[in-house]
Amino acid sequence: MSLTRALGQFVSDLSPNRVPAQAAAIARTGFIDCVGVMIAGREEEPTRILREVLDPASGDATLYFSDRKADAAQAAWINGTAAHALDFDDVALRGHPSTVLVPAILAEAETLDVSGRDMVTAYVAGYETWAELVRREPGFHHGKGWHPTGIFGAIGAAAACASLRRLDPAKATQAIALGASQSAGLMANFGTMTKPFHAGRSAHSGVMAARLAAAGFTASEDALEHPQGFLAAARLPARSIAKAQPHSAKPGTSSTAD
Repeated sequence: MSLTRALGQFVSDLSPNRVPAQAAAIARTGFIDCVGVMIAGREEEPTRILREVLDPASGDATLYFSDRKADAAQAAWINGTAAHALDFDDVALRGHPSTVLVPAILAEAETLDVSGRDMVTAYVAGYETWAELVRREPGFHHGKGWHPTGIFGAIGAAAACASLRRLDPAKATQAIALGASQSAGLMANFGTMTKPFHAGRSAHSGVMAARLAAAGFTASEDALEHPQGFLAAARLPARSIAKAQPHSAKPGTSSTAD
């Protein structure tokens, strides 16, 4: 079975009663931490400008720092940007998993009216998908110019939202593959409003990937492991790792842990 399909099967099969208690506790901490930094970043410039430009008029998902509602995809985008605006969100898997997963899950869960246990399960599905890709690709992404939060985040969020929607293995696979084609984020944009945009856009991409897959949108069943797929595209050649140097961080940014 291909890696993409195997992850789709894993996401589809995961249920609340299969999530270990320790994993559920960590997921709950991720939610609490992310909501805190989301509120802290609610009036930062990138959040404000994105909110003004998108100008959401209505929807089922809450903008967690206001009394406004938005479509789930837009809410995930704005809330995710707010959560990363101050760079105080959690760090793991070479990036910031909660700042992508939590806004996507909160927005889509509110729309679907699912339980808290389902939200925790979705977080674990997204986190484990992200972790599997990090484990398989040990290259130094920062040295190549990739922002891991952006390149892994869209796939993790797609897996999380596929779990929330309880997609079957085939459609969960499509969601993950579609998420892979939305992976993006350049280190050159650190120190600007585009860095938190990477997180918000990844959350948005995950919501859209699962929605499109549920509607029958197709993507490659080997998008991750194909010779011209995600892992090959994101890989830093071994001969280059020794020469790779961290991006020269601009004021207020981290050069290696983002």
